[in-house]
Amino acid sequence: MTRLVERDGQLSRLTALLCQATSGTGSIALIEGAASTGKTELLHSFARSADGACPRRADGRGPGTDTPTDGTPADRTPENGASAHGRAADGGPGAGADGALLRLHAICSPAERALPLGVVSQLFLAPPLPAAFRDRAAKLIDRLASTPDTGAAERLTAQVLHGLCMELLALVNRSPALITVDDVQHADPESVLWLLSLARRIGPAPVLVVLASDIGPHPGFSAARTELLRYPHSDLIPVGRLSQRGAAELIGQHCGPSATHRLAPAFFSASGGNPLLLHALLDDWRTGRNMAGRSYRQALLTSLRRGGPAGLAVVRGLAVLRGHTSEALLSRLVGVNVDVVADTVRAFEAGGLLSDGDFAHPNGRAGVLDDLPPQQRVALHRAAARLLQERGEPATAVAAHIIAGEGADGIPATRVLLDAAESHLLEQRFAVAVDCLEQALRGAGDGRERAAIRVRLAQVEWRSDPRAAVRHLDQLAGDARAGLLTPGDTIEVCRQLLWQGRPEEATALVERLRAAPDDDPDDTGARLRAFELWLMCTHPRPARRRRPVLRGRPTAEGPADRSAPWQRFSAVLADVLIHGRYEEATERAEQLLHKASVQRSTVWTGESALLCLMPEVYADRTERAARWCEAWRRDPWTARVPMSRAELSAVSAEIAVRRGDLAAAVERARAALEEVSAPAWGTAAGLPLSSLILAASRTGQLPIAAEYLRVPVPASMFESRYGLHYLYARGHYHLVCDNHAAALADFFACGELMRSWALDTPGLVPWRTGAAETWLRQGNREQARRLLNEQLAWVGTDFGRVRGQALRLLAACGSERQRTDLLGDAVEILEGAGDRYELARALADLSHAHHTSGEQRRARQTARRAWHVARSCQAEPLCRELFPGMAEHEVDGTGALEDTALTFLSRAERRVATLASAGYTNRAIAEKLFVTESTVEQHLTKVYRKLGVKHREDLPALLHHDIATSA
Repeated sequence: MTRLVERDGQLSRLTALLCQATSGTGSIALIEGAASTGKTELLHSFARSADGACPRRADGRGPGTDTPTDGTPADRTPENGASAHGRAADGGPGAGADGALLRLHAICSPAERALPLGVVSQLFLAPPLPAAFRDRAAKLIDRLASTPDTGAAERLTAQVLHGLCMELLALVNRSPALITVDDVQHADPESVLWLLSLARRIGPAPVLVVLASDIGPHPGFSAARTELLRYPHSDLIPVGRLSQRGAAELIGQHCGPSATHRLAPAFFSASGGNPLLLHALLDDWRTGRNMAGRSYRQALLTSLRRGGPAGLAVVRGLAVLRGHTSEALLSRLVGVNVDVVADTVRAFEAGGLLSDGDFAHPNGRAGVLDDLPPQQRVALHRAAARLLQERGEPATAVAAHIIAGEGADGIPATRVLLDAAESHLLEQRFAVAVDCLEQALRGAGDGRERAAIRVRLAQVEWRSDPRAAVRHLDQLAGDARAGLLTPGDTIEVCRQLLWQGRPEEATALVERLRAAPDDDPDDTGARLRAFELWLMCTHPRPARRRRPVLRGRPTAEGPADRSAPWQRFSAVLADVLIHGRYEEATERAEQLLHKASVQRSTVWTGESALLCLMPEVYADRTERAARWCEAWRRDPWTARVPMSRAELSAVSAEIAVRRGDLAAAVERARAALEEVSAPAWGTAAGLPLSSLILAASRTGQLPIAAEYLRVPVPASMFESRYGLHYLYARGHYHLVCDNHAAALADFFACGELMRSWALDTPGLVPWRTGAAETWLRQGNREQARRLLNEQLAWVGTDFGRVRGQALRLLAACGSERQRTDLLGDAVEILEGAGDRYELARALADLSHAHHTSGEQRRARQTARRAWHVARSCQAEPLCRELFPGMAEHEVDGTGALEDTALTFLSRAERRVATLASAGYTNRAIAEKLFVTESTVEQHLTKVYRKLGVKHREDLPALLHHDIATSA
């Protein structure tokens, strides 16, 4: 049997009182504590230890004598105590030998409060007591029970109570008595009066009466308690919750030291030190390693029910209000007097059932709510919504009750729900916002209101998973055709239809928008013009015309309204892809990016990162785009929005491909497709898939590329800008696989679409270089040269990455004399462009050119540099092409002269030189080393002088040993 924890003081005091009683000085003790704090366990433990707890009296009458008081043979004395009716609290005889301790026990219950002298009957009518005593007591009890409610009843009651006291006092003259009554707060009024009568006469009698009671408001016992504790022979024995140390000790009785150390803090927090709750937590942990599971809920409910109907009503109201409460509000909600509410909450807090006016563990609240009858729960939530609305509480608090109550009474529920949804969106609680909008939709009135709510619901669900919004599209398309949507909402429906691969329906709605009169005070014309720009750049087929003159085109300086961000970024995208105003567009994009945050204040809920960042990517400003992408990836707002996370991963993957960071491209594209599955990406799936396919092809991971090429995509993707990315990547996969016909088909399909859409800009996808490389593989130099000259004429001095690619390929079309110069130019341009993969290819071709021209030393040196740059990109096929079957130390084998020369470089110079030899631009080196570009240039000047070289490609290959630590 386990020892009671932190109850030694109470047991010692009770034992002392018992010893006084056996010596002839009676008393009455009240064990008082909050519900389930172990009062009953203390009562039983004390009763078990009563025999032999005190020395014998001088006359020999004390605990331990074997002869029964009524002459009953010793072998008929009960060994295990009385039952609940008149027997010991835990074993032992109710009436033992002459001088032995007489133990009587009763348990009170609210169900028997209407039974006069019901508690006294338990004490006096138990079989172990002498038969004559029981007969006399029964007559007295029956006399009171059969008395009609007349004026003489009060006098008769006093006579009966007096008679019962005298019978007991006569009995204890032969044997001292221990009387224990549990849950005395539920005793019937007549039994309470008898206890008070006994307390007034107990002083010179060998009797100890121990009562156990919950603290709290008990109308039937509170006055008696006050009177009882005024008597000189009374004693109050408080029982409180366990301390944190005591809770750990109790847990340690059932668990090992390690588990105790791990469980004690959480168990104490959930139980407040309440022993019953602690045991329940241990039961849950032993049965299923659950925290605050079924046993905990049942124990808590059992304890809370001890507070009576009023107490149960209070905690149910508390569970419904979820902390948005005060005593006055709780009183109004459950219809209980405010003072009773306060007393109840204090009593439950004292027992650890509540903590700071709330539930100590969420499962406690859940258990109380689950225990509520459904109709009562709905009624409480509706009442709570009305009361909170009257108090001016936030819409989010009111809306929670409207949802739980499946509606509201007497308040504008729809408006409250819509306001709450917007508040939740600001905090990115998307699931709760969806709940608000769905409830608002169920309660909405006319068709226009329902349609507007459905649009907002689709927007919100789209942020988490575009597939979730699909369920609304049919209804929304019908609402748009019926004229129930505003122009702005119709634009949103068109966007989602296009995303989901339904261009015909979207086109029909766009035509309706164009035909509508431009008299909307909400600037419908400006929105439509911005949408036309977006269509031409992203889904050109539904667009009205190719290069329109759009008056009132949104600019960075335009008026700020809810739609302004996406309108302005649409203009930037059009400037890059259609109008070719790269510098102007990217400067404006920078201004807008500084002002904008992903989806904080715009109704355009989709494709935000794609719309904001891709203009920088298409304008070949990949370093700036990468900085913005990383900044937004770290932003807590973006981090909680699944679609924004996926978009940023996709944009980041595209940037990584264009900078030659192929491993990162694979990783980020996979992240985009794991965050939001390919089907949910809809027509935009072409962006992450293309990055992954292209990067995997270049790193030699052809099975991975083939796997993602098998991912189903909507046919309408090939009618969108994202389809161009996909075709270009698939063309390169076919090229790597030597499937030249398929490669040419994809590259030329790109070109045909881009020309027909008036989007033929190299920043989008350089289809001509892909086709030219394929022609070169087939030996058709003339066709390749024609395409490359077209490409070079198109890019001019912009797009260094594409220009470098074109020059590298053009070198293969010309004479050996021209080849070295063209490749040297390509290397220099690609170093500045920051595309390490294309730089590695240009260096590899330059090495071959040096070898052909007889410059073997430069050929080896350039090949080693190309190998290391390719290896930093994880372009394994290119590494094998340069040095088939060679290990790194073999590739790096150089003369002692180079090794000695490197010792003259300072640590800073060597780090700069290492990164420069790996193909990093001066700006990229400055960012990695946290220095200025000027510092990088100064270090490189010193490096060139010390090593006696003039160009980056001449830097010794030994520097590549340091790439891992420098990069």
